[in-house]
Amino acid sequence: MALTVSTDLSVNTGPTYVDEKLEDKQKALRESIEKGEPKIFGVSQIVIGLLIISYAIPLLFGDATVILNSGVPWWSGIMSVISGAAAITLEKKPTLKTVSVCLAISGAAIVISVIALILYYVDMAVNPATECRKGPDGLCDYRYFATHFNTGVKATISVVGLVQTGLSTAFTVILYNQRKSFTGYVQEGHWFKPQLGQLAFLCGVCIFSPCSYRERMTFGLISMCKIFGF
Repeated sequence: MALTVSTDLSVNTGPTYVDEKLEDKQKALRESIEKGEPKIFGVSQIVIGLLIISYAIPLLFGDATVILNSGVPWWSGIMSVISGAAAITLEKKPTLKTVSVCLAISGAAIVISVIALILYYVDMAVNPATECRKGPDGLCDYRYFATHFNTGVKATISVVGLVQTGLSTAFTVILYNQRKSFTGYVQEGHWFKPQLGQLAFLCGVCIFSPCSYRERMTFGLISMCKIFGF
């Protein structure tokens, strides 16, 4: 805030250069967010998350492999939905803190989707489709069709996961560039780094913890709410 003294010795206050620049930056951020990019990315990620969860349901009727034991489709799909919901919220509340929160969630979504892809490919390598063993009727046995079906489902989900990773990466780059333009004017930007570290630690705990799937998901959701102050 700048102070000016008039000829009658009255003191007037006015905005400084930094205040005016900050206001212009905030207006530019709001305009860039209101273009519709967050909503498009958000809806896409929510749809992808629901697709991953729905495509994984048939796997419940097959063998219990690494994918099912670790709950990969569920926590990767839920994380995609959370990331999409955060992107939609960003369009409604275009503030720097919302950008930082959305950026942290998108970064966590990238890490989780990459881990999920690795586990999918490991599972398909460890549990390949069995060879055809023909019975008296000349048809292949049940295991042949079941394993081929499961492998096809896992391959389909992995392709969807690749799309999810690409969307999350692109959206993260866009958010990072938007947030970077405010670094010189708003000190609130320092908020992002500790939150990202907490999210990375939380992802490791939820993935590698020996607890049950439900306990890990409950712990993860509660911890995320505490990290972001919900």
